[in-house]
Formats: sequence, C-alpha cells, structure tokens
Amino acid sequence: MLSVRFALVLILWLAVGKMSAQSDHVFKMTKENGHFYVDTSVNGIRAKLMFETGVPGFMIGDAFYEAHKDSLGMDVKPCDEKIRHLGGLLNVTGSAQARLRIGDAIFEGPVKIVEGNADLKLPIHLLHHAADSSRIVRMDLKNSEFRVIDRAHLQELIKDVAPLDISFNKWNMPMVNTRLSMKVEGRNISITGNFIADMGNAALLFLNKSAEGVEKWLKDSGVSMKEARDKNGKLIAEGLYADKLTICDRKYNDVSVGVHPFKSMDEYGILGLKFFTMPTIFDFSNHKMYLCKE
Repeated sequence: MLSVRFALVLILWLAVGKMSAQSDHVFKMTKENGHFYVDTSVNGIRAKLMFETGVPGFMIGDAFYEAHKDSLGMDVKPCDEKIRHLGGLLNVTGSAQARLRIGDAIFEGPVKIVEGNADLKLPIHLLHHAADSSRIVRMDLKNSEFRVIDRAHLQELIKDVAPLDISFNKWNMPMVNTRLSMKVEGRNISITGNFIADMGNAALLFLNKSAEGVEKWLKDSGVSMKEARDKNGKLIAEGLYADKLTICDRKYNDVSVGVHPFKSMDEYGILGLKFFTMPTIFDFSNHKMYLCKE
C-alpha cells in the first residue's frame, strides 16, 4: 500500500514539474549574420522576428504593417522620428502603444513603423507571460532556445544563482552596473560602470570611447590601442587585447575588446552575444539578471 502511495506521489510530482515547464512560452531560434531570429506569429500573422534589447520599441517595417494593419489592430499615429541603431539610422513614419500576441506570449509597449526596413525587431524586455503578465525570459543561446516563463517557474531555475541588478537607460535598454577588470600589456586595469546587455551585438564586449569616464581611464592606463585600417590608411576599428578579463564575475582569457565611439550613449560599454554563452535569465519585472551554470 505504501509503495502504491509513493508511486502516486512521484507521478503527481513529475506531472507538476512537467506542467510547470510546459507553461513556458518557448521559441526556437536560428542564428543568421550574428543575430538570433524566430519564426513565430504576431496576432496570428506568420512573421520572422529578430530578438533585440537595443531598440526603443517593436520595430515593424512599413511594408509588413501595410499588408497586415487590420489584423494588427493598432492605433498608429503618423510621426517623423529618426532612431540611431547600430545598423544605421532608421526613419520612423508612425508610432503606437500596442498589446500584441507573439506566439503564446504577449508584447506590450511602443511600436515603431520603420520606413523601408524589412526586419521586425522585437525587444525581449517588453514580452509578458500570458498567465501572470510577468516579464521574465530565459535565453539559452547555446541550444538556440528562448523562453518566456512565469514567476512560479522562476524559483526552481535560479536556485543557488546570485542575481545581478539591472536598470534601463534613456533608450529603455537593459544594463548592468558592474566592475570590468583586465590585464593588458602586463598592466592590471579596472573600471566600474554601466554596460548594456545587447542581443543585437555579436561581440563579447565593446567599450564606449565617447563616455568621459572610459576615455580618461584608457588614457590614464597607458595601454596602447590596436588599430585596423583600410588600404587607404583610414582607421576603421580600434581595440585592446586582454590576457585576462573579468566582468560580472565571469572570467575570460586571451580576448579582444572593441573600442568604439557610441556618441548617443552614456554607458561605458556593451555586452554582446558572446558574453551570454551561459543560460541567462532576465527578470525584467524585478530588475534582476541571473547568469546560470552552463
């Protein structure tokens, strides 16, 4: 009799665990040209979306919008905006505040209609779980999987994982305040500041040469920049080579760090996709980031 009861309890426990996992909104991603895309639906319309954190809203190309505006059901107001993106300057012809269904998840926030741009760029920090409206996502780039999870499932995923605080900059991009330490040319140098978590950047780390603190730090450190020039001698890229590097308590050896002037940003740098090799959970509702074990 006890064995029967034990078996029933075990089956119930496994069923609850399975139901919890099944409550996630799961997206399978494909990687193209250093970016991650999903084939899903927007209000029932099949669409290919690029997951982003470096855009101020859901960026929708004007051709897609015109073809599907009735199904999207948005109250779009004409506008004349320009948004600087790492891929170039985007002309915005319309904007709206909208609630849209993305697969089984919910997007809620600003939408920008972009002139002549075919890509649909979706900011992951504006995705909600349909059951409890929480904004919690789990990225597993190694396995090309992205999940929007509910708060009940979060607790079992972050056992023994220390959280890092995140905030949002003026462009609504998520960022983490952390210490960067590097050993460059035999010198140990470090700086503490805000670094943007950018799913639209393929690199491990870029430093923002336009940030006053970074500019002074690099000058005072005495390290020399590595330069890349074209055949005409024009400078096209700068960087540092670090024998050792630590950021967000993650350690790396023998890495190249890009140095670039991001003039519209105050942050010290950008953490790109090569940083997020471990499964990463963002609890955007509570401003926390969890770097999980690989």
